[in-house]
Amino acid sequence: MTKKISDNQSGYSAIELVLLSVVVIVLASILISAYSGLKIRERNNTRIADVKTLELNLEIFYARSGFYPSLDEMNSPTWTSANIKQVPPSDLIDPGSKTNTQKFLQTSTKTNFGYNVTSSSGTTCNNKTVACNQYVLTAVLEGGSGTFKEKSLN
Repeated sequence: MTKKISDNQSGYSAIELVLLSVVVIVLASILISAYSGLKIRERNNTRIADVKTLELNLEIFYARSGFYPSLDEMNSPTWTSANIKQVPPSDLIDPGSKTNTQKFLQTSTKTNFGYNVTSSSGTTCNNKTVACNQYVLTAVLEGGSGTFKEKSLN
């Protein structure tokens, strides 16, 4: 037996197809937004962990040497690999950086950690003529979450 399809049966109407497309687009945008938020949180968590690791190792360095590294020393991969060996080089680079270059600035940006180091009187230091006795490490967090700061224990 064969069934005959009547002439009044048809596929989806144009309105149904448009509504289906809108639903798919809305769901896709929600998924993309959620994924983007996860990546931002992941990078922020990495920034915070890197700053805390660096702070711990700077305090260990200070306990051994009696001073903190200068900004120039912190920007030297040769110096950091010889003197702060416990910190992997990747932890010295902000996760938002487009380069793999270790670069600390006095004030943090979206792509660089901040390392503001001074003498005990708050003046500029270089560890040659003036010892560096305090610092503030900073990282700008994505998504309007502010700035994460860690200060020296001195």
